[in-house]
Amino acid sequence: MSDIKLKDGENSELVGPETRASILQATFTHYFHMAMDHHTKAGTTSNFLLIIVGAIISFIAVGGINGPVDLISGLALVVIGLFGAAWTWKQHERYYFWQHVAQEYEAELKKIVPGLKMGCEYYDAAKCCAAKKYTTFFAKTVHERWLWVSLHGVIAVLGLGLLMLAVVNPPT
Repeated sequence: MSDIKLKDGENSELVGPETRASILQATFTHYFHMAMDHHTKAGTTSNFLLIIVGAIISFIAVGGINGPVDLISGLALVVIGLFGAAWTWKQHERYYFWQHVAQEYEAELKKIVPGLKMGCEYYDAAKCCAAKKYTTFFAKTVHERWLWVSLHGVIAVLGLGLLMLAVVNPPT
């Protein structure tokens, strides 16, 4: 730990453990909030894209599948699906990036407060508790972030299917 320089150039005392703990806690909270922000961005963007997909599908349902409009609609669904999958995957990566940074600060905090239990010490117990209520498959295997990526993949495949149907069924 380095000395802090005062305005007049003299060295001050080292930062005490309470102050250091407060700084580490605040920094941990900041980075954990940054991680959760990426989780929120993925969900918000997905919801917005789903509204657009719903509008496109409704537009297609009105006229049936036959023509250049359906080709464009199918292409739009493919692009939206691929963009949504890439976007949510990237937000998933950023979530884990910032979560890791936050956990590093949490580990530093534990060095100052030796009896402090870290989040990872509660995590396994929480998973077991959730597994009892919601089954092991949902509690330990299925992650909601991957569900967003999968949903966007399904949209891209549906768009590809629509493109093929529009090509096979030209307007009469």
